[in-house]
Amino acid sequence: MMNQPLKGVKVIAFTAYGAGPGAGKILADWGADVVRIDPPKGEPGRTTGLILGMRADEEVNPHFEMINGNTRSVSVNLKTPEGIEILERLLKDANIFISNYRLKALVKLGLDYESMSARHPHIIWGHLDGFGHLGPAADNPGFDTVAFWARTGAMIDFSENGEYPLTPPFGLGDLGTACSLAGGVCAALYNQMKTGKGEKVMTSLFAQNIWNEGSLIQSTMYGDEFPKSRKKANSPLINSFKCKDGEWIFVSVLVYERYFGTMCKLIGREDLIDDVRFNTLDAAKQHREELIAIFDEAFLNHTQDEWDDILTEADIAHDRIKHIKDVASDPQAIANSYVYEYENRNGEKSILPSTPVKFGKIEAPVHRNAPLLGEHSKEVLKECGYADEEIQELIEKGILISK
Repeated sequence: MMNQPLKGVKVIAFTAYGAGPGAGKILADWGADVVRIDPPKGEPGRTTGLILGMRADEEVNPHFEMINGNTRSVSVNLKTPEGIEILERLLKDANIFISNYRLKALVKLGLDYESMSARHPHIIWGHLDGFGHLGPAADNPGFDTVAFWARTGAMIDFSENGEYPLTPPFGLGDLGTACSLAGGVCAALYNQMKTGKGEKVMTSLFAQNIWNEGSLIQSTMYGDEFPKSRKKANSPLINSFKCKDGEWIFVSVLVYERYFGTMCKLIGREDLIDDVRFNTLDAAKQHREELIAIFDEAFLNHTQDEWDDILTEADIAHDRIKHIKDVASDPQAIANSYVYEYENRNGEKSILPSTPVKFGKIEAPVHRNAPLLGEHSKEVLKECGYADEEIQELIEKGILISK
């Protein structure tokens, strides 16, 4: 079994949709006891898989499994004093609270950092939102489509020519930002261990892609321009090339002068090695379209498989450009347990992407099915001191939902 360094750490997750639950899943995979606080009717993320054409029911719910497996669910009405009291008792013994609800909603419930830390000074309060806590967009709703993709320029500038914006890949910003929140609260956990004090930890979808795009943002300050066609790549040999069979391969030559001669030999154009138009990066940038056209023609002489063998033999950084659908059966992904097989509640087997960090050894994670709404309500309340009679009364009043 993979090492789990967060064993013994308790996390209360008041989260919805993708990014917040994703952070909880990472912490759970690392060994933390993550308890989801669900509203009585469940949070909308339980049916997000339907948008992607997947099943999203109690028997089979792969998208919800991916970002909520290994967690527990307590379903409680936080609009009641009794519901808030349940949460308070859970927070008393918790190390970390995480949420991706908008800050104004947390303030209304008394779950903002200032209010919570006054009652629980030990608590690490982790928050993930769309645009950050300050500024004119602070209160805006912020799915990754708007905060991660649209506002950061990625949606239009990652397209080939900027004529049409990309259809943003679903959840890409959510799951990357989830990693940052998980890392942030773990850093605060180290300080909590030393001092017993909590911390306010914040990130946003907007912040995540600004960091992701950091090199590109810097380059625009020095004259670089986006959108960028492959025919005007910053370096002609960091580029995609179409092969004889219609498939594509990507070559990534970062040290241009060191490998330019090798690349010329591979395409049978040794005559270019001493060509002053191309044999330095500065010169190649001035004649990039001409050089890319030469390599485009040469790559059409071999299939993708043949080019993979040729480039591998020459130790040139490259890879076949594959499709998303290929990842689930990729032998490299399988060997490292980046994808793994799990069993749905109805017994059917499915493939699930794994959270990206492993400890100790490489193996498929132990997967406990994502919780049904309120599946662990009774169990968790008993753990924090509620008697059976009290729990039953809360259920009868509709304050607590239990499966």
